[in-house]
Amino acid sequence: MMIAIRHSGTGEVQFVASLTGYGPEWAQLGGAVPEGAAPGDLVLIDGVWVDDLPALRARAVIAIDAAAEAARMRFLTPGQGQAMTYQRKEAEARAWLVDNDVEAPFLAAEAAARGMTIAALAAEVVALADRWAVVGSTIEGLRMGAKAAVTAAGTRAAIEAATDVDWGAIVATP
Repeated sequence: MMIAIRHSGTGEVQFVASLTGYGPEWAQLGGAVPEGAAPGDLVLIDGVWVDDLPALRARAVIAIDAAAEAARMRFLTPGQGQAMTYQRKEAEARAWLVDNDVEAPFLAAEAAARGMTIAALAAEVVALADRWAVVGSTIEGLRMGAKAAVTAAGTRAAIEAATDVDWGAIVATP
């Protein structure tokens, strides 16, 4: 069993097994602390420690977003500038495949650097973009589903269960 103690001078709160070894400036704060709880996870209501569900939800949402981003980075090059480049290349490729006379500076530069035609590169870019749509939408569905489950969760255990997403199951389509 853990208890919370507070320092009378600083207001610092610690979770400890007992007051033994602490000076008179430390006093017990409320009743027993739930097993496995951290100070930021609880609020004291009428002398009883209870889960601070809004704080737990906020941390869970941050963790879900970070995990989704890590899953995305298995398939993408990181960076906002790179994301803008991917979007521009896709737009140029789709436009060029409809009308070979449109200007496509990103495609022209890459095709020249790689020694290939703009037609071949445009087809490659569109195919990759279409594959990313499948992977990216799967990640987004998992992310938003987990966040909705966190919002609906009424207990610590339900919040923790909602963050348990199998991001590793996401695979690129051939």
